Amino acid sequence: MARIDIMRILYSAMILMVVAIPVCWGQSAAVEDTLYVSGKAVIFFGPSQSDYLSMTDQEKDAIDEELYDFYYYRKKVLPFLASNAIQEFSTARRQIEIQLDDSQSLSYFRKDFGRLMGVIFTDGRQAPKILLGAVAKTELIFLFEEYFGLQ
Repeated sequence: MARIDIMRILYSAMILMVVAIPVCWGQSAAVEDTLYVSGKAVIFFGPSQSDYLSMTDQEKDAIDEELYDFYYYRKKVLPFLASNAIQEFSTARRQIEIQLDDSQSLSYFRKDFGRLMGVIFTDGRQAPKILLGAVAKTELIFLFEEYFGLQ
């Protein structure tokens, strides 16, 4: 087996172990496939372990680096969210339902975004903000401050 093939296998295994599994940890698709959110929250959504495993090697190669960056930056902003009393959710569920303060409910389906990963901000009052793909820590924090009025 060529050195490149071994490196590809190791890199894919690392992505699967470090990236794909945490997003779906504790979630059972058979029991519940909707995440319900209310109040100030940031939702990180990404592929489930089964979604990732069902991809071809070409599809995995195309997203592995972005997935790694996505979860790396997610981990880096968790202390900021906690220090500002903003809930954080990581999910691979197919549907995300956001309850606004005016009793309006907004539903989003991951498949409709056209990207495998992204972030949704909600404060319960204004329209949620949706970012697709991996976003760097400094940009995320700037956007959190702007959206949640933390400046």
